[in-house]
Amino acid sequence: MRKTWVIIFIMLYSVVQAQIVPIPDSQFKSRLLASSPSNPIAKNQYSVGIKVDVNNDGQIQVTEAQAVVYLDLTTDLITNLSGLSYFSNIKELYNGNGTLTSVTISLPKLEYLIVGGNAMTALDISACPKLDKMVLRYNGPTLSLSNNSVKTITLTGGSNLQNINLQGFTALKDFTLQQGSNVQSVNGSNMPSLESAFLSYAPVLSQINFTGSPNFKSLSVITTGLPSLDLTNYTSLETVAAQVNTFSTVKLDGCTSLLKAMLYDNTISNSNISMNGANALETLFLKQCNLTSLALNNLPSLKHVDLSDNHITNLNLSNLPSLEKLNLTSNLLSSLDLTNTVSIKTLISSHNKLSNLNVAPLTQLMNLQCDYNALIQLDLSNNKNLSQLTCHNNPNLEQIFLKNGGRQYSAFMQIYPNPKLQYICCDDQSELMDFIDYTSANGNPNTIVNSYCYFTPGNAIYTIQGNIKYDSDNNGCDSNDPGKGFQRFTITSGNNTGTIITNDSGNYVLPVQEGSHTIKPVLENPYFTVTPASYTVTFPAQTTPVTQNFCLAANGIHHDLETVIIPLTAAAPGFDSKYKIIYKNKGTASQSGNINFTFNDDLMNYLNATTVPDSQSTGTLHWNFTNLLPFEKREIILTFKLNSPTQSPALNSGDVLSYNAQIIGATDETPADNNFILNQTVVNSFDPNDKTCLEGTSITQTQIGDYVHYLIRFENTGTANARNILVKDVIDTSKFDLATLVPLDASHTFVTKITNPNVVEFVFDNIQLPFNDAHNDGYISFKIKTKSTLVSGSNFSNTAKIYFDYNAPVITNTYTTSVEGTLATAEVKNDKYTIGIYPNPVQNVLYIKSSDEVIKAEIYDTAGRLINSMGTKGNTADVSNLSKGNYWIKLFLKDKTTLQKFIKN
Repeated sequence: MRKTWVIIFIMLYSVVQAQIVPIPDSQFKSRLLASSPSNPIAKNQYSVGIKVDVNNDGQIQVTEAQAVVYLDLTTDLITNLSGLSYFSNIKELYNGNGTLTSVTISLPKLEYLIVGGNAMTALDISACPKLDKMVLRYNGPTLSLSNNSVKTITLTGGSNLQNINLQGFTALKDFTLQQGSNVQSVNGSNMPSLESAFLSYAPVLSQINFTGSPNFKSLSVITTGLPSLDLTNYTSLETVAAQVNTFSTVKLDGCTSLLKAMLYDNTISNSNISMNGANALETLFLKQCNLTSLALNNLPSLKHVDLSDNHITNLNLSNLPSLEKLNLTSNLLSSLDLTNTVSIKTLISSHNKLSNLNVAPLTQLMNLQCDYNALIQLDLSNNKNLSQLTCHNNPNLEQIFLKNGGRQYSAFMQIYPNPKLQYICCDDQSELMDFIDYTSANGNPNTIVNSYCYFTPGNAIYTIQGNIKYDSDNNGCDSNDPGKGFQRFTITSGNNTGTIITNDSGNYVLPVQEGSHTIKPVLENPYFTVTPASYTVTFPAQTTPVTQNFCLAANGIHHDLETVIIPLTAAAPGFDSKYKIIYKNKGTASQSGNINFTFNDDLMNYLNATTVPDSQSTGTLHWNFTNLLPFEKREIILTFKLNSPTQSPALNSGDVLSYNAQIIGATDETPADNNFILNQTVVNSFDPNDKTCLEGTSITQTQIGDYVHYLIRFENTGTANARNILVKDVIDTSKFDLATLVPLDASHTFVTKITNPNVVEFVFDNIQLPFNDAHNDGYISFKIKTKSTLVSGSNFSNTAKIYFDYNAPVITNTYTTSVEGTLATAEVKNDKYTIGIYPNPVQNVLYIKSSDEVIKAEIYDTAGRLINSMGTKGNTADVSNLSKGNYWIKLFLKDKTTLQKFIKN
């Protein structure tokens, strides 16, 4: 038995010894033995570093070699790769060896190979049937290999490599040559699979040939010695790129599939560029090619052309129907004909010598850059789609015509500096105000901005100029009277009507063309007259400039005061709440008087006001005012601390807080707006972008046809300043009289635009609303009359959309207000068996006697109009702010309501 085991052992030992891989090069063997998970010279099929000598016998068995899928032999110490063929499962081999001169690789599963060094002059890879990609450094004089599977080769040529023949690689798709310092020729002709070649840093390369390769699509030549680039009849070529070459000629004739030609920093003769038959070409770059003239003709698919950084003085563009982008930056052009390029959307002609630029044919133009030229006038009146303009640093530029029916935003316009710019004509409404603000913000308040530019730029220009003043001392306008800043005028010439707004001093300058022009001031109300009411001037019959001044004067004595309350914050239980009282003089005479403000003192505590009250009592604040001038508006901001739900009386979400502001002056021509009642619903949480009706969720039937007041709030919750905000409100003209809409107040400067025909836009151009929570809020308030056709039971709703810059709109809530009838006859009864009120008549506090809990009370006048809504702390109602007279009090119990009539002394 013991002899049997000895024999078996000897046989197994002999087999093991027979499976050892013969590796005569000690450095090769040492590198294999050094592999480990932490030193992954070799990796397995899972791309994990492994120990090759698994049994630690100092040898490599065949089974151990077959476990290797990845092997890195990058070292200059190996001189012999004998034994490598036993690693039959290798897919990736790295052999960046600088001492091997001749390399033979026979690996049936090899897919990726990096091989070679400065000494390598011979390479045999014919026995690698699955080799797909190789990176090769070769230093023999001629590279001529064969392999039927390699698809990608990246070659770095040694100092001896001069000629490259790729024809032995029948499956090759992509070839890259990097740093072929002495490479003179590359032959890739008649290769059935070749698709691309990238040849770079080959300074003596003089000949390339890829003819007869039917799938050849892409060629790049960078820093080569090619004397010309002749690609005639490369019918499959789709992309060609050339950079830093010294071509004498470029021939792309017959390249019927060519889509892109990207030529940078090449020296090319003007007359030696030909592209006949390249009808599919879409993109052409000829940048920094020392061109002085160029003709681009009959390229029907060409979309993008970049000719920047040349010395072009003459450019001929014809039959380019698809051209959308043209870059001519940094040339020497003094004129440019764009008649045959009507599809251009982007034109960049910066840094030239253009004194005239006619872009009228470019009706699709969106982006124009013409800065650093010699332009005198820029006419964009035919370019409705223009959204971006850069035209600064034209030292002679005097006029810009932007009125084209589109919407141009100054935020996307770079117009300054232009020291001679006198006039900008743009579209009316928000665009007009936008550019007035833009010129002022850029230190050019004397640049006239208006919407009247009815003439063909380039024709003889005549001038109408003058100012408008307010006759404050009733002795005619003179030098002592102030200018009426930002006065609006209409200008009519035939069927064309425009609007201009003076600068803040009341001065205007209006360029016009030959013809008759009528100028008419637009007054805000009938309390004033203007002399003259209009003025007509005719050129050239009159001598330019014509100076016409206007004088604004009071039309009799008109007393007209108005007050309104704006809630600046939501009413949240337990928190501070702020309100703005606005009062203004819409009449012709200065006024003095007083303002009374009442509130429910049981539900809140008055904290402070920006103007200290002249007197106050429980639930009432009183201010006196003096010398409120015509057109003057004043404000008082109040702060209250609201009760919390745990206080008594408690304030909870859904409760309604009622505030009343009353302004008293001389006998008023429109007394209805001398008193304002704000009904504000208490909330626990709120949307910062919302809309509310300040009258509340209901009005009485007697209020039909009167003004209702709306507040739209917005908040920038983004991560950057909001440059522009637009609040859009679609008015239901079956419920509202749009002609009566009047903006009242806003947090920031705005303009109002009404279009389509019931869309109201409140435009906050260049608002720059911050995104930090302390300063990111804004609002707009307006009033509008309801239609007199509404009846009891009707309701009217309103929703707004808020646009922050160019983001999708934030849609507010829909606020609905219903019309309630006046107190019905059935309600006018005395439920004396369950409830009572006393004293009656009453002077200050009305006490309520009830066996059930009274939740709240509403007070109506004898016409049935709601006067006040309040809580009933301690079953009492504060009526001290009511005027003397007869009233009804509506008491709300848990499951019913009751009405009582009382007299206020």
